[in-house]
Amino acid sequence: MELQLGGQTYSLVEDPGDKYVVTGGTVAFCDRLAEDFKPIVIDAHGYGSKPQPPEFMAYRAVAGPGRRMLCLLYEFYWRRQDCDWRGLNKDHAHDYEQIQVHFDMEEKRLDKVVVSSVGPPGCAGHGVEVYAHVDEKTWRMVDYVTSPKHAFPWGGSGGRNWFTQVREMPLRLLLFSDNRPVVQVVSCYHVFSGVKIDRPRKMGPKLEIELRRLDTELLERWYLQHFKNRFGHDISKPQEEPHQMYYPPPEDWISRIAYVLLWTVRTIRRRLGF
Repeated sequence: MELQLGGQTYSLVEDPGDKYVVTGGTVAFCDRLAEDFKPIVIDAHGYGSKPQPPEFMAYRAVAGPGRRMLCLLYEFYWRRQDCDWRGLNKDHAHDYEQIQVHFDMEEKRLDKVVVSSVGPPGCAGHGVEVYAHVDEKTWRMVDYVTSPKHAFPWGGSGGRNWFTQVREMPLRLLLFSDNRPVVQVVSCYHVFSGVKIDRPRKMGPKLEIELRRLDTELLERWYLQHFKNRFGHDISKPQEEPHQMYYPPPEDWISRIAYVLLWTVRTIRRRLGF
């Protein structure tokens, strides 16, 4: 599989044995591509360095069915999160936050950048920033269904229902350094926000982060061995909105009950027209 972009040709090596992808999708790796578009992370407020900096970021490239769109997915890994947010203790071992860079392989251009960011309390403080080829800033609540178990370990037989807030903004507002999107860590639970070219900003120090491959071996360690806080992200279909999908692992029963209750309330309210 090849991607031609800006006069460069990137050759991606496919991994046909990777099961964490939807049917018809493809997982591949190209270290040069990942380095050329690796996000630059600013830590102006020191949140990203507490209690210690991210241990590494791991990447994979995911082509959707038909191979028109390619997502370069970066997952940042902190060994520990210590955070008191709105009176809630969010301390836990193993924290994962995600940034995606999407390409249109037919148009040979960067299509969008997707950032794990802040969100409303009803979404556990998480939301998604999408920088795309749009003219205006908009926001909306987006319902989603994760992949079933074959691609997402606790997706059940038909996937899990949840929702999140998506804030869509013009791609031209996002700051780049060469081809690398610039983001900053904006909370003690390690979420990001894109640095905007139209706003004054305190740039601060950059986090120097090692790049690794998010291959099956690493994913199975995160999904199946990190019992204190397993990897709850469904990364099997990043081309589908909201692009970043989460559902808590089985042993996090408090969060799972809360998700079910909130989803039920949201569904009832929508049916009643609220």
